[in-house]
Amino acid sequence: MASFVTEVLTSAGKLETQEVQGKLDALTKQIDSLKIQVFEVTHNKYIDFQSTMSTSEELAENVERISKEMSDVSDRIENEIKSQLNMSTEVVESLKRQLLEVTDVMLVLESLVQIQEGLQCISGANKTCNFSKAAEAILNIHDLLSSLVEGNKDVNILMALQTEYWVQKEKFLYDIGDKWKELVFWTMPDTSESKQQKCELKIMTGAENLSILKDIVVVMEKLDILDSKMKSFGERLVLHIAQPCISHCKTVLKDSSTGQSKTLTVKCCEENSDKPPSPVEVFSKITQIFKWLNDCFLHIVIDDEGSGQSQVLMERLGGMVAHQVLDLIVKQCLTHAIPTSNKQMEGFQNDISATEVFSQKLTEMKFIPPNETTLTDFVQNVNVLFANKKCQEILEKARNLMTSDMHNSVPVSDDKPLGELPPLEVRHDVPSGKKSRKLDLAGECRLSDNTFKLPSCHISVCIQQLLTLAYETLHEAGESSPQCAVQLFYAVRNMLELFCSVFPTYHKENLVNFPQLSAIFHNNCMFIAHHLMTMGHQFRKKLPPSINATFVDLVQKIRRLGTDTFLQQMSRMKGVMAECLGGANGFASVSEENMYFNAERAIKQTMHQFHHLQKVWQEVLPPSVYRKAMGTLLNSVVVDITASIVVLEDISSDDARQLATLLTIIMDKAGPLLQTPSDDKINLTFELQRNVSRWLRFKELITVLNASLLEISDRWAEGKGPLAVEFTPNEMKQLIRALFQNTERRAAVLAKIK
Repeated sequence: MASFVTEVLTSAGKLETQEVQGKLDALTKQIDSLKIQVFEVTHNKYIDFQSTMSTSEELAENVERISKEMSDVSDRIENEIKSQLNMSTEVVESLKRQLLEVTDVMLVLESLVQIQEGLQCISGANKTCNFSKAAEAILNIHDLLSSLVEGNKDVNILMALQTEYWVQKEKFLYDIGDKWKELVFWTMPDTSESKQQKCELKIMTGAENLSILKDIVVVMEKLDILDSKMKSFGERLVLHIAQPCISHCKTVLKDSSTGQSKTLTVKCCEENSDKPPSPVEVFSKITQIFKWLNDCFLHIVIDDEGSGQSQVLMERLGGMVAHQVLDLIVKQCLTHAIPTSNKQMEGFQNDISATEVFSQKLTEMKFIPPNETTLTDFVQNVNVLFANKKCQEILEKARNLMTSDMHNSVPVSDDKPLGELPPLEVRHDVPSGKKSRKLDLAGECRLSDNTFKLPSCHISVCIQQLLTLAYETLHEAGESSPQCAVQLFYAVRNMLELFCSVFPTYHKENLVNFPQLSAIFHNNCMFIAHHLMTMGHQFRKKLPPSINATFVDLVQKIRRLGTDTFLQQMSRMKGVMAECLGGANGFASVSEENMYFNAERAIKQTMHQFHHLQKVWQEVLPPSVYRKAMGTLLNSVVVDITASIVVLEDISSDDARQLATLLTIIMDKAGPLLQTPSDDKINLTFELQRNVSRWLRFKELITVLNASLLEISDRWAEGKGPLAVEFTPNEMKQLIRALFQNTERRAAVLAKIK
């Protein structure tokens, strides 16, 4: 049977306008029938979920047939009717407009059929492994649905197709994800195995599998999911393969292959030594890893549709994880390889060469771009790196010393503990006259031989090690390059400034609660300050002229730190002794048994504190400092006792006798408190008078307590005797009134005291 279009056009002559109109109406009716068929097929399949494969194929054939007939009608109208009919333009335009409306409907029907065919292609892609065709269908359906759905969001058929599209797309993405996992297979380390961690990466490299893998890569790129997949792959690669090879020296890397696959195995032993792997070893392993990956599948070429250029998969991976790998190499490998002494600098040249070769290999494999110079810039700046690392180690070691136990002490003598001082620099630019004048002045006033000698005392072992570290660092600075020497010099200064902040803060409680440790800290500060006075001069000639090689500005700061800490301890001990003396109740009525007992206990507790301080300070402090410290505390005690007794209003003869006995305890035991083991022939009386400013006043008080009125009058000697030196007239009168009854003799003596 002839087609509908053929029947329309089977006239021997020219078609009449009415016939064309009639045939268009008939064609419109067939399209309406076709619309119903499309609706039913789509509704049954995507809404009612009925199997309609044969109907779908039949519908596609009908759409194709009618589309062809419409094309023929359109050609006839344009090529024959318009040229043959002598009709008005309005009639022709009416026919064309009607045909255009029919054509628009037909285009929609064709789009729906194409969507149907595309969905069938997507659903069968996993079985046929025709992933590229399915990806093209996904993109095509997306465009078709975008144009159809716009303005027609309420059409159920379109919404059903759109839902089916998203379902099919997600299923397709899931399928190619599963296929990727089959071709790129990870065996992750077992966290329950603590001794040895093992990770495997297996790539299926058979001809058929490699073809599928390439197809999947292209599809992922088209669907814009390749970057996320490669990022996930790169993160695993860095964490489980690259990092163990960079961080652990005992990591074993092995690659193996079969006919259909290649496997890369990394074994990392948790019980690794603290020694990091060498750069050469790390570079060899990392090169092996990326060469293996490049041979397996990272050589696959992908087209960047955005830029119109192509790139290999290795380049895409490098753009995502190269900075992580390079950062790991710098921080966990090259940083540890930086030399810490001038002797190691020569060996580091080999590491520099190996780094340059390694960077070039990564560039050739396109893992890093040609302008990436992170590794080479790092190693070529070796002088700065050496100085930075050395300074960091110095400060770290210094801080560890400062936070170690300070009670471990060692004696230091007045000898020169860290070597002879170099001769003073002689300036040759000074005129001869001035030079001779300076020499004359020097000859007239010579310094003592003990000027730069440290008195014998005890210091912390850690502080001795700290100063040794400072001298060693300055010695190395003198043998280093000028830039390195500057950094090492200031590292020593920073170390000493760090001491001022860290040491007293870290040991704060010990310095407050333990007199021995506060004394040791005082010595530590004096020991450091002693060496700082000449340290700069010792190394001035070896250091660059641009450095103002001096530490003198730190001397006063460190001395004050030690002095203030020790004075705070002295103040605390004064408070402790004043608290002990408080139990004597002002030494009133000591003739009573209980009052005498309290006063005696107070005196003994005070002397016990002195004996404790003698035990912890005698060998620690320098002799002169020790005697001055003990003398200061003794002076505070005798001042408190004297002040308490002088203000008493009534002192009976028994009270006076008992007071004299109590004060004699202090007088007898005070002398030995100022004696040190190094004192062979020391005049204790002289030392007491020199270091205890109120000692004679204390002795005179004992004398007054045991004396008669006549003896007191004789020792006053009209304001010229020893009593007049130590006591004021009012104090002396107060004592006489308290000790003696009101008699004419007492009145006469009081009259003489003016």
